[in-house]
Amino acid sequence: MFRLDGNVALITGGSQGIGRAIAELFAEVGARVAIVSRRLSAGQETVAHLTLMGGQAIHIQADVTNEADVKRSLDATLDRYGRLDILVNNAGVNHRLTLEATTEEVWRETFDANLRGAFLYAKHAMPHFQEQRRGCIINIAGLLGVKGGAGTSPAFAASKGALVTLTKSLAVRYGRDGIRVNCISPGFVPTESNRHLIDDAPDPAARRRDFEVGYPLGRLGRPEDIAYAALYLASGEAGWVTGVNLAVDGGLLAR
Repeated sequence: MFRLDGNVALITGGSQGIGRAIAELFAEVGARVAIVSRRLSAGQETVAHLTLMGGQAIHIQADVTNEADVKRSLDATLDRYGRLDILVNNAGVNHRLTLEATTEEVWRETFDANLRGAFLYAKHAMPHFQEQRRGCIINIAGLLGVKGGAGTSPAFAASKGALVTLTKSLAVRYGRDGIRVNCISPGFVPTESNRHLIDDAPDPAARRRDFEVGYPLGRLGRPEDIAYAALYLASGEAGWVTGVNLAVDGGLLAR
């Protein structure tokens, strides 16, 4: 169960955090992986790690907001592996600014990274999926895209909410082509990009407890929690699942 043998997966933002955890798990269960990231050294290190694990992986340095880079990374994946089966739109940014502090530049940058990148990859991957009559897109959104919060960055929340809606729209439009489109909305998962919210506190242990108290399961998320959810959605066992926004949040949304 939950094998991806013979599948090719492209994962944006795959060199660290949740993206890397997804890449590692997908490679472990048989997928050939293309990792897209802006950071060359981190991408190369991730590929070296996956290769050492016995997996097959390549790194493509690209900016997900640049359409030429998007096309180039898809072409490179197809040139190397001859097909594409799974697209994971994971790359994104969160500046964690209040409404008053959010400039138009920050707003545009956030929407470009969190929404426009997913749109561009879906747009240019779709013809390949349609030709195969099968394909899977998994968009990594965020819990703040479906619920409010006093500390919510409005740009991040709005962009992730739009990503959830984009997911549903694509699922309905392309389902008859054998293409499934789903979304994962994680709760707080400490990674390289946001761990400072805990580590930089005067008392990191107390700060972590403050975060954890809101979660019915009593802990924060781990990158592998999201990776296992992505594996299910990418696998044949989820063959009748599309248009879903799966909250992987330790029960926070149920409160």
